[in-house]
Amino acid sequence: MAEAEQIIRFGVFRWELDTGCVRWSDQLHRIYGLEPGTFAGTVDAFIELLHPDSRAHVWACVQRSLETLEPFLYEERIVRADGQVRTLLSQGRPIVEGDGRAHAVVGVCHDVTDRVQAQQALGLSERRMRAIIDYSPSVIAVKDLDGRYLMSNAETGRLLGVPADTVIGRPCSAVFPTISEQMRVADHLAAVDMQPVHDEVELIVDGVRRTFATVTFALPDDAGDPIETCTIATDVTERHEPPKERRARLEWGRRIRSALDDGRMLTYGQPVFDLATGDRIGLELLVRMRAARDGEVLAPGTFLPASERYGLVQAIDIWMVRRALALDSREPLAVNLSAVTLCDSAARGEILRLIGEPADAARQLVLEITETAAAANLDQSIEFATALTELGCALALDDFGTGFGTFTYLRSLPLRYLKIDRSFVSQIEHSRDDRRIVGCIIDIARQFELISIAEGVENESTLSAVRELGADYAQGFHLGRPGPVG
Repeated sequence: MAEAEQIIRFGVFRWELDTGCVRWSDQLHRIYGLEPGTFAGTVDAFIELLHPDSRAHVWACVQRSLETLEPFLYEERIVRADGQVRTLLSQGRPIVEGDGRAHAVVGVCHDVTDRVQAQQALGLSERRMRAIIDYSPSVIAVKDLDGRYLMSNAETGRLLGVPADTVIGRPCSAVFPTISEQMRVADHLAAVDMQPVHDEVELIVDGVRRTFATVTFALPDDAGDPIETCTIATDVTERHEPPKERRARLEWGRRIRSALDDGRMLTYGQPVFDLATGDRIGLELLVRMRAARDGEVLAPGTFLPASERYGLVQAIDIWMVRRALALDSREPLAVNLSAVTLCDSAARGEILRLIGEPADAARQLVLEITETAAAANLDQSIEFATALTELGCALALDDFGTGFGTFTYLRSLPLRYLKIDRSFVSQIEHSRDDRRIVGCIIDIARQFELISIAEGVENESTLSAVRELGADYAQGFHLGRPGPVG
């Protein structure tokens, strides 16, 4: 028995409850770093050899076992005679005799220090690896062979604008619909050939088209057969960017940030009038920028296209929403949101935060989106629009009639206003077709219980025509030119 104890490294003990005597086997002495026969043989001596952090736990486990007469199992840390701290796995049971009372406790102790240290090292290694994966600037994700995500890192969530764990269990076709077929082919080749597959994909990120270099490789089981695939995607857009384009992007970024920081971004407003009463019922807020060198006020056409192209317009849109809220107007104030902003989850979240912070902040705010902006990301546009209206904000569909999904937006978005594109309005006095189109749009607005707004009213005859066709509101240079606000 003694040889067997040494081979499997466990020791035996017995505690006589009536006398208090505790007997240890020779191997248990060795586990504790004692010469055989030198243990004092008392409960107090045993407690003294336990690590202070383990004493209460061990005693509670033993007491519970004596009360219930059930076996016990616990891990304990001990301090050996040479000062080493070891971890033991102890298990045993009370010995019950004819009177139904426990007279002794017997058990075995096994030194599991190496196992515990290995588990701790493994846990540390896993935490380190998770930190490396989550702090990686690349997208890292693992899918099963059916294309469902099993793991995704923090960058994946940031790219999608959602918590990374919400991706788990979803198919690639739902997470990355525009590139899912390309990814499926890469997964298949990686699993069949057991070789990494290198590729490039394009994604719209924060409203800007980005290029990612990807590597997809199979993860094998113990037998070497593929059971999962891992894809690592790294944004390489700037590597593909021509030097001239890069210089332009950096220069425009500097200009826009400087204008925002130095107070050179300006708010103008164009009035909107009720055609039935002639009263002014609100303002459409428009952005202007003052040039740093000579103070010239620049029209939006000189800086907004570049801002949209280089992913800078989100900051402008957020600034405009902030300005509209700061004006605390008693009449509705309309602010345009670009397609880039609608595609940027961070920008949408910031706008919702701004609108939701003060009580009734959205009461007089109207956010305008175009058909093309809604089409770029319809599902997220619907979700965003719903959240806005729940906060009390009104929604207008701008440039109506220029897109291809007109009735989809009318059915899906919680709109209050329908703005008729100026391309149909400006020539209404000369074009029978434009007049018919404007009339149809006004009828559509009425059928959907929306307020119609005719844009681009530049003269009295155009004003008379849209009034005759039944438009509710109108705006344009004939009624009022944009001017500084606030």
